[in-house]
Amino acid sequence: MSRGSPVKYEVVSAPGLGISSLSTPLRPLCPAEHLLPEVSMYRTRILPALVLGSGLALLACTAHAEPITGTPQPSLSEAARPDLVHLNRGQTALRERQFDQAEKAFGEAYRHNPRSVEAMLGLAMATHSQGKVKLARDWMSSAVAMAPGQPRVLQAQARMLVEQGLPAAAEESYRAAIGAHPEQARLKLDLATLYMDQLKKPSEAVAVLRDLIRQDPEQSAAHFQLGLALSADGKLDEAGRALDEAIRRAPGDSLAVHARGLIALKQGQPDRALALFDKALVLRKDFAGAMLARGDALQALGKSEQAIDAYKRAASLAPTSALPHALRAQAFERMKRPTEAEQAYRDALKLEPDNVRIGNNLAFLLSSQKLKLDEALSLAQRGVASAPGSATYLDTLGAVLVARGDGAGARQAFERAQALEPGNTSVRQHLAQLGVVPAAKQVPAPAVVAAVAVAPVASVPGAEDPAKLIASRMEAWRQAWQAKDASRYLAFYASSFMPADQRARNAWEADRRAKLDKKGDIRVQIGESAYKLAGEVVTVSFEQRYQSGNYSDTGRKLLEWVKEGGEWKIRREAQQ
Repeated sequence: MSRGSPVKYEVVSAPGLGISSLSTPLRPLCPAEHLLPEVSMYRTRILPALVLGSGLALLACTAHAEPITGTPQPSLSEAARPDLVHLNRGQTALRERQFDQAEKAFGEAYRHNPRSVEAMLGLAMATHSQGKVKLARDWMSSAVAMAPGQPRVLQAQARMLVEQGLPAAAEESYRAAIGAHPEQARLKLDLATLYMDQLKKPSEAVAVLRDLIRQDPEQSAAHFQLGLALSADGKLDEAGRALDEAIRRAPGDSLAVHARGLIALKQGQPDRALALFDKALVLRKDFAGAMLARGDALQALGKSEQAIDAYKRAASLAPTSALPHALRAQAFERMKRPTEAEQAYRDALKLEPDNVRIGNNLAFLLSSQKLKLDEALSLAQRGVASAPGSATYLDTLGAVLVARGDGAGARQAFERAQALEPGNTSVRQHLAQLGVVPAAKQVPAPAVVAAVAVAPVASVPGAEDPAKLIASRMEAWRQAWQAKDASRYLAFYASSFMPADQRARNAWEADRRAKLDKKGDIRVQIGESAYKLAGEVVTVSFEQRYQSGNYSDTGRKLLEWVKEGGEWKIRREAQQ
């Protein structure tokens, strides 16, 4: 394997910073609100730090939820209402996470007042927190029956259903509560969060939030969540405008400022992003997510040493998270400092020893250095075992086997990766290095990707295979770009092409020519592609990896191809 092979990264999550899971959209854990976007890693740091599965990480506990049980306001003395004493004791025990004591206290409150909705809700929360799922549901059902249609009770029920992994039932509960009380903004914010976080329906979240904004245009939280939902739906320009509205209404909201910076970074505006991240850090000095994103912006500006310093500072702000160490490792790799990169990966694995994504990165690094190959093989095999359908992990395994001199095993791994992702040029290059010419005809399988991808359409008898229609044109477009052949590159764009930033076509072409005319080589790679044919239009969603002497970037891109003059040409180009 050549030393010039791209560094492959996978999704890395940061539980210590309020990030859980990758590939799923993430929501920071209240009340810490340590915002860290989920970061995708594909052997060269992906910029910006946006959630690939949703467009943008869920940046805040958007449901700033009041406790399920509220402190009852006694109308009589506690002597006349002994249940109040036990309710207050139960709430104190809940706050102190003494769930068994909370259950006893709420049970006493219920014994004194069997009609107490607060006692039933408290019992539901206390038993749920102890893993007594059925008992918790029974108590919640009793509360709902005692106070039918009461929004606070329905909201509590919905939240518990979410915690128990029943998001569809939670949606019904929220809808019922909103139907009875459409004026309750918190219910709509919670429902939007459910659509984003659990049901993966950002367009539904957008609809709910737009309705809320029509109801209350000055609701800054609604504009903030709308920005996140629009980003998850791939509408970055609209997302930016929504977040601008949120900041206008709440200029001191560090979360909104940070989110706006992430959008700017995704839009290729690292200078603006850096200014926004710095502003977020002024508003909140311990904001680990903003410090991490600051490192991303510095990387995009080619300031690698400053980026490494930012990642170190993020690690000090979030000492239990592996993510800052992993990003520091990737920065070292780009700077051709493999020894320091290896140590940074090991620092990350000390915090998260079972993180196969970080292990995958370390395996590829070791294989490229031909060091500790037994360990590299073990790490790569663990990655494949965790996700047998991942072309990324199979490609890493192939690289390790090449380094170990096992050409036959490497070929098998690369061919399996090729079958999963026929358009992955990195895998094709690796096969070519083994002296294997990839088959001209491949049956495309749905790509296993972390980003929001256009799903391959089901095959229709007699329908043309969109991958076969476009794959060769995609490769020719990539080659023209990498060769910096401006005339050939621009010829791939249809006469109907409209630049994403709405510039005039001639201004866009002049800018592209100027950039391609700069000195130095560039490297462009395409991977993890998904094709969809709709009428006369082929849409390709893919991972694009770009690298020049002082800049590297990896992200999702979408191209729409149409027939013009008998050739397939690009009608639309957009970041995802």
